Amino acid sequence: MRYFAFTLLLMLLVGCGAREGGTGRNSETTGDIPSKTGTHVVCDKFTLVAKIKGSILELSLETDLPDNTVIMVSVSRTYLEKDNQATYSVDYFSEKSTVGKWKSVHSISIDNQLWKSALRAKQEEMAKLGLGFDIASISNKIEMRMVAPINQPDPRFGVRNSNLSGKAVSSTGFRVVEDEFEIDYPLDKPPMGKSPFPNLNPLELEIGQTYIVSNQTPLMPTHSPTDPIAALQQMKQIPKGGGFKVIGVYKNNTNPWYKVIAFDQQNKQIGSGWINSTALLGQQLKSEE
Repeated sequence: MRYFAFTLLLMLLVGCGAREGGTGRNSETTGDIPSKTGTHVVCDKFTLVAKIKGSILELSLETDLPDNTVIMVSVSRTYLEKDNQATYSVDYFSEKSTVGKWKSVHSISIDNQLWKSALRAKQEEMAKLGLGFDIASISNKIEMRMVAPINQPDPRFGVRNSNLSGKAVSSTGFRVVEDEFEIDYPLDKPPMGKSPFPNLNPLELEIGQTYIVSNQTPLMPTHSPTDPIAALQQMKQIPKGGGFKVIGVYKNNTNPWYKVIAFDQQNKQIGSGWINSTALLGQQLKSEE
């Protein structure tokens, strides 16, 4: 799966939290202490308040939940991958926190380059797993979300929020409280199209691509030597920080061998030969920029 941990958690906890009427985000508060009978907790208000100033998002929460209520907070932008109908997201910000902390305004950077860098890092990480992806489209909106999940440390909430009720509590699924809000904030020159990273899975390298090795790597004269000892004597080494360009692949019910042209750290050619993909396992391969 490609979801970040926070996105996965929200999928488990998501419910249709009630929202107060009106078009404004700044409605009246009902006090810091919730109504409760015995150990019962009532939540009638859970509203995000958001404002953008330049590349800074000012975000806070208005709620009548107790200050020690645990909440999950995220600020993200979604995108679609080519040939994939699922929606994915990359965070500007995410954290586990408390209601008390978010009653005050927080300033969060929503700089365009920050998000682009995070997306690029995700593409590189997925490429290492052989799951690289191209970008089909990127949302023009930034999404903010807060949710009070079902497992609260405060015993007043009861098991899985069994003692929680009120207008803002989800009436279906898990007994959670949540609010989300979107603001238009298009990216400048969104990085759509082909991924900047080739497949970095050592077992699925791409012909025509150039890779940088993180460890010294043997370069063999052939993939199937008739005289293994002689082949070892002719073996060369690609130094750490050197690399190779894949020009062919040999597979025979084993991990593939790659026919390559190899070079050192100064891009001086070492020679051509074959690399067994096993020698690349565990390395942090990089594509040549």
